[in-house]
Amino acid sequence: MSVQTRIAAVLLSLALPGVALAQAAATSSTESTTVTHQVKSGVVEAVYGNQVVVRESDGLHEYTVPDGYKFDIDGSPAGVDQLKPGMKVGAMITEKVTTREVTLTRIASGTVMQVAPGGIVVKDNATGKLNSYDFKDAAGNDIHYLKDGKEVSLRTVKKGERLGGTFVTTLPPQQTTQRSVVAKAVSPAPEPAEPAVVAAAPHKRHLPKTASPLPLVGLLAALSAGIALSLRTARAGR
Repeated sequence: MSVQTRIAAVLLSLALPGVALAQAAATSSTESTTVTHQVKSGVVEAVYGNQVVVRESDGLHEYTVPDGYKFDIDGSPAGVDQLKPGMKVGAMITEKVTTREVTLTRIASGTVMQVAPGGIVVKDNATGKLNSYDFKDAAGNDIHYLKDGKEVSLRTVKKGERLGGTFVTTLPPQQTTQRSVVAKAVSPAPEPAEPAVVAAAPHKRHLPKTASPLPLVGLLAALSAGIALSLRTARAGR
């Protein structure tokens, strides 16, 4: 098989979907983790099913409680069905985000024999083997190679150029999030009992004692004298 035929065959492989680079790749990754805490508190306004409406400082918020989740209500574990309007609730939300960055590296050297729309064909100078390198990996990420300590896109290489070094593919960061919630609820304090009302005993009114009966006797005597005088006058007139 001639070199041109072999190059054509390799170029054909570049046109096929899902064809990876010919060289085996080494994978390296780095991870970073951030942890955040958030505190929420409020008063339960309504509970229907797994939905809880809580009045917080900035207004009403509705939350969906996962099946099987347990609240700490007055010191005992209980389900959402035990929440009652008026209960004070507080929650500590812990969120852990892990970011993983993956880098694929391939060691290769040779001469660029052909540049195609989808990649290049490189001839290994030591073995004479032809290897194809796509401009993008299967996930659509651009592939670079290290040249003089710098990453250079494969799209910039020219036919006849000699390559030697590490081919690098950096995948998009992968993030995983873990969230945990510890929620507590406290029953509202009972309303104070109304004080008992005791009916007051009826107050007896005491009339003031009258003075001596002597003035009354004098008044009766005066009335009698007046009547007698009237009778005498009437008789004298006859």
